[in-house]
Parts: sequence; C-alpha cells; structure tokens
Amino acid sequence: AAQVNLDFCSIRSPIDGRAGLRNVDVGNVVSPGGNTPLLTIQGLDPIYTDFTVAEPDLPLVRRYLQNPNLKVVTDADDDDVEPRLGDLYFIDTGIQPGAGTVKVRGVTPNPDRALWPEQFVKVRLILDKLKDATLVPGGAVQIGQNGPYVFVVKPDSTLDLRQVKPGQSHGDLTVISEGVTAGETVVVSGQLQLAPGAKVNPQEAAASPPPSTKA
Repeated sequence: AAQVNLDFCSIRSPIDGRAGLRNVDVGNVVSPGGNTPLLTIQGLDPIYTDFTVAEPDLPLVRRYLQNPNLKVVTDADDDDVEPRLGDLYFIDTGIQPGAGTVKVRGVTPNPDRALWPEQFVKVRLILDKLKDATLVPGGAVQIGQNGPYVFVVKPDSTLDLRQVKPGQSHGDLTVISEGVTAGETVVVSGQLQLAPGAKVNPQEAAASPPPSTKA
C-alpha cells in the first residue's frame, strides 16, 4: 500500500522528449484533469513535419502511397544541418475548405535533435526514383502547335526539331521520356529565332546545378 501511495506521488512521461517551461510552481494547487498542464513535453526523435499538398496534386500522391520510394525530405535551411530523409506518415481525410489543400504529415529521424518543434522547414515529397532518366534544362522544352518540343543540334551543327514527352521536373531540370537520348545536345535559349535545318554555332551553356534536396 505504501508503494502504491508513493507511485501516486510521481508523474512519469509516457514518451521520450524535451520538457518545456513548467506552468506551475512549488506550492500551487493542482488536481487531476485540470485545465492547466504542468508542462509540455515534445518528442524530438523522430519528429513530425506538417505540410500541405495542393488538391490537384493529391491523386498523384495517392497513386504512389504504396511505392517504397515514397519519401519526405525535410530541410531546416541551415548549412550546418543536412536535409533529412523520412517517411510519409499521414494524409488528412479531406480537403481544407477555401484553401484547396490537404494536410499531410511526415515522420523524420532526428537523433541529433537538430530539428526543433514548431520550426519552419522546407519539405519536398519524393514520389519515385527514375533510373537512368534523360534530363534536359527546363528552358530547352518549348510548346508548339504539335505539343512540347526541343531543338537538337546534330553532328553537322544543323537543327532537328524533336517532339518530346516531358515528365517530372526537378529544380531546373526536366525528365524527357521520349524524343531525346542521353548525350545529345539541345538548345536552351533563342528558340524563337531558329528553324529546323538551320545551321548554328552552338555555345556551351552554363551547367545546371545538380538537383538539390531543398524544396
């Protein structure tokens, strides 16, 4: 009985985390079920990231829910903190009225406690990984009467207009699933002054930066 009474005198947190400022002081009267919590404990590892997905993108996200490559990248926008790779934890049950978005939650390992509760971060949702994808600078893809196209510079420095099938974009790069093969040279600017068969003197453009893990 004495041990039971002693146990009733102690409050133990059901989770590991960090305790915030206490809301009561020694001598204050507290009671079970009171409106004022003694303090708040925030779980830090793993940590949850709340963000939203636009309504038009929701069907695409749902299509990849069972894909093992589906990941959430959380970036604190801090040079000392590497972006973290986590998992999609939760999608809300409905669209937010007036906002046209749905609430989404990711769960991310945070063993060094670098990410902090209520901190603003950048989030990128990775739906899938494409192996050996052909990428071109986004500026190379133009829209014509017959759909998307690019100008390809042939070995004799003449232009070939190719209808292409663009896919996902990542930063300044666009995936091309049809129409261009790896190693071919494409035009990235000045397309309005060009025509198929024209001879050009191609100049190498500045290299596009590698895809960033930032949102």
